[in-house]
Amino acid sequence: MLELKFDPKKGIWAEEPDTLEKLRKNYFGTEKNGKIYLDIEEALFLINFQNARCKSPDGKDLGFNQLASRFVGKEPRLFIKYNAYRDWRDRGLVVRRLEKIKARKTKALKRYPMRVIRPEGLEADAVWYPKSLFSVLQSKTLGKQLFEEYWIGQFGIYKQDRGSLLKLDFFETVFLAEHFGLKIINGETGEELKAKNILSQVIREREYARQLYDIYEDWRLRGYVVKTGFKFGSHFRIYFPGASPAKEGKYVHSKHVLHVFPKEQKLLISEWARAVRVAHGVKKTFILGTGKLKKKEYVDYPTDFVAYRRKKTKQGWVRETPEDKPRYLLVPIAEDEHIGGVELASLLKKAHEMGLELLLSITDRETAITYYVLKQIVLPGSKYEYYEIEWMKP
Repeated sequence: MLELKFDPKKGIWAEEPDTLEKLRKNYFGTEKNGKIYLDIEEALFLINFQNARCKSPDGKDLGFNQLASRFVGKEPRLFIKYNAYRDWRDRGLVVRRLEKIKARKTKALKRYPMRVIRPEGLEADAVWYPKSLFSVLQSKTLGKQLFEEYWIGQFGIYKQDRGSLLKLDFFETVFLAEHFGLKIINGETGEELKAKNILSQVIREREYARQLYDIYEDWRLRGYVVKTGFKFGSHFRIYFPGASPAKEGKYVHSKHVLHVFPKEQKLLISEWARAVRVAHGVKKTFILGTGKLKKKEYVDYPTDFVAYRRKKTKQGWVRETPEDKPRYLLVPIAEDEHIGGVELASLLKKAHEMGLELLLSITDRETAITYYVLKQIVLPGSKYEYYEIEWMKP
């Protein structure tokens, strides 16, 4: 049996030789002056799963709740943090409180390709339907060209070889008016509309339309095909440069979805995670887009742990230890919490500066844990930040 001691002024520690040996072997606590001092989540784990017994100064046994109650005032999210710690330890892996780690340069996960679009004047008119937020181009020749060469708009009926109209959503309408010189006519008044007029109307009627359009434009100008991601629970689906609906006579399927997370927005964790799982369920990479923050906008969002995984050696796979460099900045979150673009960007920045990958550990209401790892990607020349998010099983 592991023997632990607790004193409100000294903390939690072990000093009995057999206990010290077992704690050292499994990388629990911090050794100092012949004793090993434990963080509260370590002690709770040992009590709950390692048959440890903790004594108070008056010699009484302290159970899980009795010991936890001494700390929950200073650490109100104690159980969420403990549950994240417990799950990682249950997998035979090492996790420790966040320590100062010398920053080192990190490389982005991957550099995405780019193909510059060369805008050209379009000698045609499209009619804008203000209440529907769509425009229609009647020129069959031009409509088919825009659809097949740039995959802009929907020519005819979706996935059917019928019809000769090109339907343009509001992103596509503004983009073509702004960068290709397409003339837009108001269907109600017959007046010509500027791109900024259309965008202003959409911004008034659709939340975060400005932020969504900026991201749409960012990818389109680099040659990517950007279409609605509605069916996959995201804002957009992405096709790499060169994709066309007319290639080889069959429909091309996207491999990426993109969700825009404005810095002003806060989203329930369960909703955010659901969108990621939907994307993975249809074998698509989930990309998160955020605007760059000014230095003063970053916040100190709580971060608790660094986590280690396993490495391959000549003897096979072995767990990493504090003698190795940690892999993850592990952040415990509950499914009912909210997280905003500012908080997420701040966490990503901290992880990047430490040379770690950001790993979110989400506790659901049954105390099961789901992990998501975020890795930065580079879109050449972009002023925005993008990250691939992957569901991860340790």
